[in-house]
Amino acid sequence: MKALLGETSLFRRINASILLASAFFLSLLSLVIYYSNEALEDELLHTQSRFELDYIRDLLQQDPDSPLPTAASLSVYLQSRSGSMPIPAYLAGFAPGTHHDIKLDGRSYHVLVENLGDDRVYIQYDVTRIERSERLLLFILCVAWVVLLVIVFFIARILSRRLSGPIVHLSNELSRIDPDQRGVRLGERYTDDEVGRIARAFDTYTAKMDDYVEKQMAFAGMASHELRSPLTIVQTSADLIASRHADPDILPQIEKIQRAASGMSNMIHALLAVTRDKPPEREPQRVSLRPMIDEIAEALKPEIQAKQIEVDNRIEADCSVNAEPTLLRVVLTNLIRNGLKHGDHSSIAIGMQDGRLSIADTGIGIDAESLSRIFDFGFRGQNSQGYGIGLYISRLVCDHQGWTLSLEPNPGGGIVARIDFGA
Repeated sequence: MKALLGETSLFRRINASILLASAFFLSLLSLVIYYSNEALEDELLHTQSRFELDYIRDLLQQDPDSPLPTAASLSVYLQSRSGSMPIPAYLAGFAPGTHHDIKLDGRSYHVLVENLGDDRVYIQYDVTRIERSERLLLFILCVAWVVLLVIVFFIARILSRRLSGPIVHLSNELSRIDPDQRGVRLGERYTDDEVGRIARAFDTYTAKMDDYVEKQMAFAGMASHELRSPLTIVQTSADLIASRHADPDILPQIEKIQRAASGMSNMIHALLAVTRDKPPEREPQRVSLRPMIDEIAEALKPEIQAKQIEVDNRIEADCSVNAEPTLLRVVLTNLIRNGLKHGDHSSIAIGMQDGRLSIADTGIGIDAESLSRIFDFGFRGQNSQGYGIGLYISRLVCDHQGWTLSLEPNPGGGIVARIDFGA
């Protein structure tokens, strides 16, 4: 609903920025006007007081008995004439100098006290009306501030909508694009401005990505066909040979061929599943973990025996997970093989707790810097014997299936790989 009304996050940020900037400058302008007026008032009163002082000085020099000037807002007192014209008590206590904003009986005064030889003069201005004018000015400035801010608010909404409109429109179009859709172009719908240049840059990028994805899909299809055909022949031939020969010296080699062909077929399936970035073609099913791990350990038995590694399958017989068996087998095989590659005369313990499968080895381990890059394509640690692909593929498969794969140091030495299968 907000998107339909234009109340987008960008719209609100632009609107708020204009309002805040306007409020700041209006406040600053109001303060400058108010304090400039007050400073001007003080300067005028000071100048007028000095003018009156000079006038009184000249007047008394000409005739010491001359009457002092008076006006509706001006009162002048001489200390020497306090008998005939008493000085108010509040003035008598003032020292020589200027005294501003004197409050008395609800009125405001400006007082100048100055010594004239042995005498002292008190010049008092009633500035009550001026003070009222200041308060009126302050009220007018506050009202003007509110009115102008309301006007700025509506102007800001119009400007915000015009400024954010093209960007919001582009954002909405981008969010509606189907990732599987090819040939989407947006640049032609926009003018030659900043948003149009962004749209055309996006078009250039998507064109390259479309070409890349097309080549990737074509390669995946060709690889699947060209690799599966000979693998099928190898598998069929090995099965045929195994059915016709019972020679104990030949059967282990035939079984090795069968396992290798089956493992390669599983790997091709896993690679195709993640490179196509589509939902699994096969429905997940309940997979018993203990038998699968025992089968993987049996397939890796030559490597296990060569490195004298003990594989401890601690998973309960009735433990199972909801998964696509072929993809799960690829991941488990890679993780167990990773433990075999990083240890001699060590052990690998496989367990299940709280929906998380752990594969902990006691091998040589890995440093923190390498551990942070362990899932990068082609990354190999200092003691790695592989090509830096197995863990990368395992991570891709887990992400594709919605599992969480993590590696961390084993407190007893080595590495612990964990798979969280989620709910």
